[in-house]
Amino acid sequence: MMRVLFLSIAMIFVGASSGFAASNPWMRTCRIDLGQFWVLKAGSEELAMCFFGDAGVGAEAFFLFKTNSGTTEAVEAYKRRNSSSARGGVCGTFGAELIQGKDTNGQTFNVCRFMDQSLIEETTLWLGPGSVGHDGLDRALSSTY
Repeated sequence: MMRVLFLSIAMIFVGASSGFAASNPWMRTCRIDLGQFWVLKAGSEELAMCFFGDAGVGAEAFFLFKTNSGTTEAVEAYKRRNSSSARGGVCGTFGAELIQGKDTNGQTFNVCRFMDQSLIEETTLWLGPGSVGHDGLDRALSSTY
């Protein structure tokens, strides 16, 4: 009896979370391209991110790119990144603001927020395309729907 109750609750939870993903286009787009959708807290703000291994980009920026709905400064800065630039002030180099966000485990991420409000994780921008750990993001940004 307990086993049936547990399985019933698990089925309801899985169905509810699948329904949320289906109704959230940013999350769905991230998952279609094998990314992991994360929400980071930055003070009272929530930053929706899509991570591909070590590389993270704002979920909205990724969605806009994949659906050909617009270009964002974050994706454009990543694609034209020159990896010979020195670390330090990475966000400022691209005209973006540095903000810190934390995940539910308390891990801190430095995120660049551009004037158009698009986001990219700072180290992702610093290392640029072709870097170790960025192949998932590079592959996802190689085509649109």
